[in-house]
Amino acid sequence: MAAWLALAAPYLPEIIRLARPLFTHPKPQDKTPELMAEQILELQNAVTQNADAINALAIEMKKTIDALQQGAELLERKLNQARMLALFAIAIALLACGLVVYV
Repeated sequence: MAAWLALAAPYLPEIIRLARPLFTHPKPQDKTPELMAEQILELQNAVTQNADAINALAIEMKKTIDALQQGAELLERKLNQARMLALFAIAIALLACGLVVYV
């Protein structure tokens, strides 16, 4: 869980800033249709900006996950090569031991 949090940390302040729109706070008697329309517009803009920020974060996370996947595949291939080399070394060692016992 800490790994994704470290990756998302640079984007969190921007997401929080966009998700917390600064709405106009009218007095209760000032609820005019124009004010309500302005508040709705502010909310729609905040939601759009929030969606854009989340989309950008998702794209960056996908790139990071793809890079991690490629790194894991490379390490798996190297591990298999090391395992084969170790098995080959064991076979040579057993052959050498058998040769010493025979001679």
